[in-house]
Amino acid sequence: MKNSASIKVTLYIHKTLKNGQHPIIIQIIKDRKIKKISIGYSAKKDEWDFTENKPSKKHPLRKELETVINMKMAILSKQVLALELQSDDYSAETVVKRVQRKKASTSIIGFFDEVIVDLRKNNRIGNADIYQTCKNVINTFINGKDLAFIDVDYVFLNKLENSWKQKGWKESSISTYMRTLRALFNKAIKEEVIEPSVYPFKTYKISSLNTITQKRALNRAQISAIEQLKLSKESYLLFAKNIFLFSYYTMGTNFVDIAELTKKNIVNDQLQYTRAKTHKSYNTPIHPKAKIILNYYISIQTDKYIFPIYTEKIHKTAQQKANRLHKVLQNVNKNLKEIAVKCNISENLTTYVARHSSATILKREGISTSKIKDLLGHETEEITQVYLDSFENFELTTAVNLL
Repeated sequence: MKNSASIKVTLYIHKTLKNGQHPIIIQIIKDRKIKKISIGYSAKKDEWDFTENKPSKKHPLRKELETVINMKMAILSKQVLALELQSDDYSAETVVKRVQRKKASTSIIGFFDEVIVDLRKNNRIGNADIYQTCKNVINTFINGKDLAFIDVDYVFLNKLENSWKQKGWKESSISTYMRTLRALFNKAIKEEVIEPSVYPFKTYKISSLNTITQKRALNRAQISAIEQLKLSKESYLLFAKNIFLFSYYTMGTNFVDIAELTKKNIVNDQLQYTRAKTHKSYNTPIHPKAKIILNYYISIQTDKYIFPIYTEKIHKTAQQKANRLHKVLQNVNKNLKEIAVKCNISENLTTYVARHSSATILKREGISTSKIKDLLGHETEEITQVYLDSFENFELTTAVNLL
């Protein structure tokens, strides 16, 4: 049975103001915990009806005060009802925050800040960074002025899109920012910060943007050239080379997932891990050449992590890991460009090219497109595991060995 919150107005006699009066407050009580809200009015004891919990006829602003109390009680009751419909797992503080947020967050920039803080508190650093970047580029467009949700309509979004296009931004990047802004609107509507009628994305269509990017993939000869590049164990390029080849030979494992690998992820010559981006479980056969790379780092590492990206004693929080990952990835991609020059590869070599290359070469070897196509795109990454799950293990092992 649900334990509903109760709301009541009272004269808070435990506090006396400078004028000798007591503040009038509203109490929200849930699970024996009380949250108080001052309504901005006060009264003397003889100006308050303690039986009816309302201002007495002696209060000089009785009618005005009753109107304010009724309005605030109605707003709080609405929030309690909304929370009751969602779940009984809420607190009196949640009710107050919802009401205060609705007043403070008609500003898009203000609501961006709230969402970013919440994401960081929940260690969703990647998402927080995306919202932060989106907020920054919108703030630049409006020159730091205040922007209300209601001001963002079809015309505004078109101007925003054209402004970014004039700066030479790719439509895929513009689509990312627009989708983030759309997600912010959806969140604001869900939390009743704004009314659904304010939503501008019924008329402005993000789908009109061309988000198809040119896929970059190497051929066998180029992969072979990277493999055959002679580097000493002391070479600063060796780590970048090994990361690229390991990703390629494990069907495009992302850098963020490579960083988290420990010995526990290696089970019976299978690489078993949960992908950070999609939270889906992967079970990939370990190619013999990938195994050589794994064994090399296992033999030299003293940390729990296989690859020298994180250090267990230093990188503990999600933010520390995010900062470290960004720094190392930048360095790896910088060194991959140098490797490309040494191998006479004209493509812009990055860790993501390994992901595209593994899938493309498998396609060229005759593996069914329906089994591997999702490795190539961002939009269908959640479907990737559906295809891999239906891939017979021996069939998957054969496919990986074709690499």
